[in-house]
Amino acid sequence: MPKRMFYKACRLAALVLALGLLVGCSREVLYNKLDEQQANEVIAALLNNGIDADKRPAERGDGWQVVLDRHDMPAAVAVLRDQGLPHQSIDNIGQVFKKDGFVSSPLEDKQRFIYAREQQLGHTLRQFDGVVDAYVYLSIPDKSPIDDKPPGGSASVVIITRPNAGIEGRAPDIKAAVMNGTEGLTDASRVTVQFFQRTPTELPQAASNTGLLRSELTSLAMIGLAVLVLLLAGVVLWRNRGALLGGRPRSLARSGVSHER
Repeated sequence: MPKRMFYKACRLAALVLALGLLVGCSREVLYNKLDEQQANEVIAALLNNGIDADKRPAERGDGWQVVLDRHDMPAAVAVLRDQGLPHQSIDNIGQVFKKDGFVSSPLEDKQRFIYAREQQLGHTLRQFDGVVDAYVYLSIPDKSPIDDKPPGGSASVVIITRPNAGIEGRAPDIKAAVMNGTEGLTDASRVTVQFFQRTPTELPQAASNTGLLRSELTSLAMIGLAVLVLLLAGVVLWRNRGALLGGRPRSLARSGVSHER
């Protein structure tokens, strides 16, 4: 192979490598500091809708990041909004109500208790078929110092459903789940349940396939790069076949002949 063609092949390999690195580094963070379950749910929803996404450890080991191509951001946000993802973790109560001192006040302890119970109940209601998201708001009055009976509380439940989910008839089951999980809440009439439907966002067909198309192009580029590297390695081995077989290189042989003359 002439030197000129060899140098052109080297430049082409460098260009393909740069393009491959550029494609691989063009992914941006959609969500940060998710737990692994949240990240897996988000990625599964995006992949099911034709959007290529992946997860990687967040900086300093603080949870997980969900990354994808920046051009897929609008479609990804719409898909996750329709499915109510990522679900709020029930383990972040310490981030919402941070302790400023060593001893918490009774009011702070009560707020933490109510918040944790609301998150747990919402997580339970999201397991119902057809439920996209669920929010529970509890009102628990303070216990009377002169009455041993538990305070009579109330609850408001908001259920976001998929279109035509048909779970309005399960309002008694939802009320029972909330009452069983709330101490002192025994009157079903003090639990209100409201249902709302979330209309899916219509995504263009072309936009929904761009993520997988870019992933395929990236794979093809990396395969092409690997083939080109193998070809270049073969050319280098061919040019130095004499030295590899135990003989003298071509340049040294020519210099020896000229010296004898």
